[in-house]
Amino acid sequence: MKTNPRNFLGGIFLLTSLWLSAADKPLPACNRMRFEALPGSEQAMVGAKLEGSNISRTEGYVTLATIKDAPAAKTWTEVKFDNAKLYRWLRLSMPAGSTLKMGKVEIFANDQLLADDGKGAKFTPFVEGKDAVNDSAIGFDLFATATPNRPAFSPAESDLGGPTDVTLSGPRGATIRYTLDGSTPTADHGETYTKPIHIDKNTTITAITIAPDRAAPSLAVPVTYLLKEQTKPGLFTAHIGNSLTGTCGNFWRYARTAGYAHHQESFLRPGALTRENWAVATGDYKNDKLANAKEMQSQKRGTPTWDEYWSKIGKVDLITLQPRDFDLDKEIAAEISFIRKFREKSPDLQPWLYCEWVEMKRARPTDNGTIPSFQMKKTFPALTWEESMSAMLLYVEELQHRLGEQLHEGKPAHIIPSALAMGWIKNMIDHGQFPGVKPGSFYPLLFNDQVHPASGPIHNSANGAYLVDLTWYSAFYREAPEGKTQPIETTFTPEQARTIERLAWDVIKNYPDCGLYEEGKEPCGKPQFSSDGKVITLKSSTPGAWFRYTLDGTTPTRTRGYVYCGAISVQPGIQVQAIAYKSGMADSAVSSQ
Repeated sequence: MKTNPRNFLGGIFLLTSLWLSAADKPLPACNRMRFEALPGSEQAMVGAKLEGSNISRTEGYVTLATIKDAPAAKTWTEVKFDNAKLYRWLRLSMPAGSTLKMGKVEIFANDQLLADDGKGAKFTPFVEGKDAVNDSAIGFDLFATATPNRPAFSPAESDLGGPTDVTLSGPRGATIRYTLDGSTPTADHGETYTKPIHIDKNTTITAITIAPDRAAPSLAVPVTYLLKEQTKPGLFTAHIGNSLTGTCGNFWRYARTAGYAHHQESFLRPGALTRENWAVATGDYKNDKLANAKEMQSQKRGTPTWDEYWSKIGKVDLITLQPRDFDLDKEIAAEISFIRKFREKSPDLQPWLYCEWVEMKRARPTDNGTIPSFQMKKTFPALTWEESMSAMLLYVEELQHRLGEQLHEGKPAHIIPSALAMGWIKNMIDHGQFPGVKPGSFYPLLFNDQVHPASGPIHNSANGAYLVDLTWYSAFYREAPEGKTQPIETTFTPEQARTIERLAWDVIKNYPDCGLYEEGKEPCGKPQFSSDGKVITLKSSTPGAWFRYTLDGTTPTRTRGYVYCGAISVQPGIQVQAIAYKSGMADSAVSSQ
C-alpha cells in the first residue's frame, strides 16, 4: 500500500502539534476538593483527610489536606491546598474511629473536575490488611488522568500464519516494559522494549508504558498471538447472567494463553436473576418492573440487546447460567427456557450451572439455612464464609436435582463449583497458608468491592477473576491449568499463581459432578474431628482428601451433604457426620463426632 507524502507529512505535523499542546498543559494534580456532609455529620468531619497513593488502593497513602473546621449544614464546602504531584488513588476518610458515612465529594485539579460520584472509577476503600470495608471513606482511581496511554501492538492480537515481528508503541517520551511469562510488568520488573519482538511460537506479551510526567505506569495490556500450526481448537461458549458472570468476561484470554482459540459471547444485565434475563430476551420485561429498570440501565451503558446478542450465536458447545433466585420454581423455569432456546441452534450443547459466592455481609437465604435440600432433612445457618460457600453450592445442587426431574431431553446440567474455590482460598489466607499474604487480606487481595472479584487492570489486578476463571478452564477444557495458562493482569508472584492454579484444578477434579472424578480401590483415611468449642475442623490421614458432612444425622456420601471448606461451626442440635473422598481413591467409612 502506498502512502501519500502530503498525508504523511500532515500526520507528522498533527502529531507534533498534539505533543506540544500536551506538554504545555499543567499536570492534572489534585489541589482542590468540594464536599457536602451528610446531615448530622458536620462536626464529625473535623479531622477528615484527603489522601493520595501511587502504591495501591489500600497502601502507601500520604495526607494532602485535612478538614480543620466543621462545614456548614446542607451546603458545599470547598478546600484548596498546594499539591503538584499526580496521584492515581485518592480517598477522603472520616477521622479514625468514626462510624459515620461520607457525603458527596468532588475532586479537582484547579478547575478541572477529576472525579465525583458520577465520574471516575469510584471505589469504597478496604481497611488495609483486613477483610473490612471503610464505609467512612470514598475513594477514586484516577487512572484516566494519572497514568499514560496504554501501549499499542502491531499487528493487533490475532492468529498468525507464521513467524512475525511485533512492534510496540506508546506516548512520546514513555518507556515501554513487557513480559512474556504472563506476569505484569512494573517499573522494576520486565524487559525494556527497544526493538520488535520476534514471534515464532504461541506467545503472550504483557506491556505497560511508563511516562516521566505521570504518577504510575499505564494499565497493562496483554496480547496473545497464536500461530496457525500450534493453535488448539477452542470452545464456543455462551453465558447468561450478571456482573458475577462478567467476572469471567476475560476467560477467553486465559484459554488463549494456553493455546486455545476460545470464543465466548455473554448476555449480562446488572444484578439480574435468570428470570429477569429471560424476561428481557422475550420482551416480557415491559411487564416486569424490576427487569425493565435493569434493562433501561443496561441500555444506558450500551450493552447489547437480546436480538443483537442472539444474532452472534451459532452452534455453541456449552452454556452457563448463573442461578441466584431463591424462588426455586421461577429459577428452574427460566433455566429450562434458556436451555431449550439455545438447543434450537445447538441440540448437543452442555448446560452448566455456575455456582457463585455470596456478599461480604452473607445475608442470603442460604446463609440463614432456610433453603430446603433433597439431600438432608434439615439445613442449618452458615456462620462462617466457608460454610456460606458450602450452603450456596447446596442450593445449586438442589436446583440441578429439580431441573433434572423436569428437563429430560439433552445432556443433564453440570455444576461449576466456583464457590468452593472461594471458600478454600479464604480459609488458606486466614490460616497463613497462602504464600506471602497476611491473614485477613482475602478481600483486599482478591476483590474490587464487597461482592465483585477484581477482574482487570482497572481494579489494579485480576487476582480474584484468575481463580474463578481457572475453575471454568479446568471444568471446560478438562485439564489442569498449571503450566498452561498465564496469570495475566494479576499481581501474583509465580508461587502465588501456582497455588491458585492448583487450587482451581483440585476443586474441579474432586467435585464428582464435573466429570473428572475417578474411583479407586484404596479407601481414604476416615475423617478426624477437632474442635475449639466454636469451630470443628476435619482432617484425614490421606493428603488432599475432601470431605462431605451433614449436621442432621443424615448419612453423608461424596455427593450428599455440605462440601467442607475448612470450618464447621458448633451450633445447638447438630449431629456431625462426615466422609472423606478423593479422586483416584475409594470413599472412607463415615465418621461421627
